[in-house]
Amino acid sequence: MIPPLAPTLLTPRLTLRPHRAADLNACVELWQDPVVTRHTTGIPLARQDVWTRLLRHPGHWALLGFGYWVLEERPSGRFVGEVGLGHFKRDLLGGHPELDAVPEAGWVLLPWAHGKGYAHEAMAAVLAWRDANLLGGDSFCLIRPENGASLRLAGKLGFVERERVAEGSAATALLVRPPR
Repeated sequence: MIPPLAPTLLTPRLTLRPHRAADLNACVELWQDPVVTRHTTGIPLARQDVWTRLLRHPGHWALLGFGYWVLEERPSGRFVGEVGLGHFKRDLLGGHPELDAVPEAGWVLLPWAHGKGYAHEAMAAVLAWRDANLLGGDSFCLIRPENGASLRLAGKLGFVERERVAEGSAATALLVRPPR
């Protein structure tokens, strides 16, 4: 049976926990920050769109057995961002049916948390969970080429660029990580 919620993961400095309805304001802050959206959505998201994003996280867990976590500092409980694995059926991957069943890794942190190693710590825990709990196959991530920090992090996590995929008039790096 697939668990309906994300398990809680602990790292030395962080708690990764399931999303709650009460996370809406923190998630709105995240998804309306121009530093965050520059390399993700391209524009700040409206509150109702952030609510829809928040609702899809429990759906991932209920239907697929994996998904995203809220990332918090320990022991303060301060909201840091969101990290995890998704399956978004992205149009730009239409020519890659081999990725249809492969989890897509992602991380997004508030700017105050950038450069502290939190993304690496959290994603190492996520990928260790993935390798221990999901059967076979790769993971992948999509990163815009101008997002040097995320490309460096992906490399540290074992992702290797496979190719560039078209996203409108821009290209996005498709990076793949084999299971460990």
